[in-house]
Amino acid sequence: MQTERTGNQLALTWALDDIPAGSVIYQSHSLQPSASKKQLLTVTKENKLLLVTEDLPVFFTIQKPDGTSDVIGERIIPLKGCFNFRDLGGYTNTAGKTVKWGQLYRSSLLTNLTSADKNALENMGIKWICDLRSTSEIAAKPTPSIPATENRHIPIGTAKNEPEESQKMDFPDDHRVYEPLMGESYRVFVRSKDGFREILEDIIDRAELPFLFHCTAGKDRTGVLGALLLKLLDVPEETILADYELTNQYADAILGEMAGLVEAFSGSKQEIKLENFRPMAEAKPAYLEIAFDEMKKEYGSVDAYLEKGIGITATKKAKFQSMMLEG
Repeated sequence: MQTERTGNQLALTWALDDIPAGSVIYQSHSLQPSASKKQLLTVTKENKLLLVTEDLPVFFTIQKPDGTSDVIGERIIPLKGCFNFRDLGGYTNTAGKTVKWGQLYRSSLLTNLTSADKNALENMGIKWICDLRSTSEIAAKPTPSIPATENRHIPIGTAKNEPEESQKMDFPDDHRVYEPLMGESYRVFVRSKDGFREILEDIIDRAELPFLFHCTAGKDRTGVLGALLLKLLDVPEETILADYELTNQYADAILGEMAGLVEAFSGSKQEIKLENFRPMAEAKPAYLEIAFDEMKKEYGSVDAYLEKGIGITATKKAKFQSMMLEG
């Protein structure tokens, strides 16, 4: 089963053997039972449902004749003021269990959220947001207040006590330097073990879900944290890499966001060609694999990095899986 949205039209499609005849499909904009839940269709021989709705997000519940039910959500949630907003639910792990929808969200920065976007986040019931950016990035583009949602700053790749004032940087006018720089950035992220430990322990110990985490583009720092969360759930590495690559559809939007950062942090007045930064706007699997390789080099495996490097014990991992997996 999969969903695909075009404008205000949301399609749910499935293989004929995915949903048995007599099943009933419901729609709601929340995982919690509410007045928003509507019956859409009793399945006979159909394998597609087209829904016209402005609601974000939409969850479909498939109630089967045997009394069991499945839920499917939207992977990509097209907010107006925030790109690359995604749900990490729906992936199948090595034991055949499924990651719950509507619990783990990832995105780019939230500075330009509209009123409708904020309403959508309220519908999602997000308990807290983790901002992975540096202090200077936050000062340049702060996150707006969202009702009933706590915003915490736990940076990845920089110190938590970094000065607020923007540090001026030089940006070479040579596109060839940026791909190696990206690789080095991912090695730096891996060394942010204290930050990852604080985030993961907050999620597991406090059981505060749903949870949203983001950086500027929702690609690099967000990509590594997303990979670690899915790894804790025993999602296969190829699935994790495929999820990471979904960011590539937003490469142009990321380039546009980088233009503002270059202007804010550039130590030079000379004009810089934005296209030079294309390697930094792309989600190349090789970047994430560099992070994995760094973890394996020091600890032997990504699992060992999570357990010995970050401190997520087998007991904590089991608790997280009980919170996040079904089936």
